Amino acid sequence: LSPAFKEPLLLEVMSSPAATPSKDWPASEVDLEAAATPPPPPPRRRCWGRCCLAAFCLAAVLALAIGGSLALCSTSSLAECKLCRGLNYLLLPSGEPASNLPHDASTRILNGVAFPSALAVGDEELWFSGGGDRYEYGLVKVYTAASYLSRDYFHECDPAEAPFSEIVASGDAKMMVLHMHYPASIDEVAESINKHLAPRLPQATAATTLRHLSGALTSNKIAQGGLHPGDEIFLSCEAGTMSVAFGAADDASKKALSEPGLCKAFWGIYLSKSPVFDAVKEGMARGFPERAAALCGVEAEALSGGWAQDLAASAAALPQSAAWSAAALEHEAEVLEHTVEEDLSSLAAKLRGGGPGGEA
Repeated sequence: LSPAFKEPLLLEVMSSPAATPSKDWPASEVDLEAAATPPPPPPRRRCWGRCCLAAFCLAAVLALAIGGSLALCSTSSLAECKLCRGLNYLLLPSGEPASNLPHDASTRILNGVAFPSALAVGDEELWFSGGGDRYEYGLVKVYTAASYLSRDYFHECDPAEAPFSEIVASGDAKMMVLHMHYPASIDEVAESINKHLAPRLPQATAATTLRHLSGALTSNKIAQGGLHPGDEIFLSCEAGTMSVAFGAADDASKKALSEPGLCKAFWGIYLSKSPVFDAVKEGMARGFPERAAALCGVEAEALSGGWAQDLAASAAALPQSAAWSAAALEHEAEVLEHTVEEDLSSLAAKLRGGGPGGEA
């Protein structure tokens, strides 16, 4: 460069801000670290509008999916599939009545279901003794089981525990009532019962027993249309014979099965040392002592009532007996007085007239 251009260029460079040193030059390490730190991000704006819109859209999609599934399951071809029945059970009201039994003083409530305090089966009267619920997969309540026992099982007024071994093995009258909560076909019920019965039956007769039980269950006209919430199955045992009835304990269409070991195996499902369903045994552990105390109280009240009635009748009869006795005594006195008067009159006449030979 020529000398004419060197001086203006030098002045321009020296006067630029980048070339002018700061008063704190050189820069400290703190300044260098602060310069290297990126600035904080700007505050995020809330997305209430977008979040609410997304939640609304998700709820609408779920509602459409559920509604479509229920509509699809309502068709005749899919109504009986297990998935559809599970959806109907979980998402729709079952329409199950509280019970098909009257609600009065003789009713016992078990887990929301009303059962009669006593059932008459033939000449036997069986007493409600507790029970429990049967769940499938721990979620779906299939049925509520209520036990009924004859008076022969209640030996004490205050038993320490229920005699489960005696109940299973005894031939005295007993009954299990299954109150349905979940819709099922009778074939499924028979299959479920047979599955738990098979290992408890005598091996030599197990196949024949299960076949006969399945026939007794599936041949009933009431059950052939399927079991619905509120329907009841009555399974009674006496002297080794099981009777299967639907709708009522003494239904005319009930079937009797005299298969060896059937009653013991059936009650063993619920009351053995290793029950398949613990809830029924736990419920009977509470219900049996209560029923024993109630039966003793009823009998004591009846006995004391009989004594009181006899005493009241005797007390009521006392005044009447006393009146009869007084009347009888008065009559006897009148008769005696009349007799004495007659005797005295006769004696006086003889004295006045004298006797034969002039003797008085």
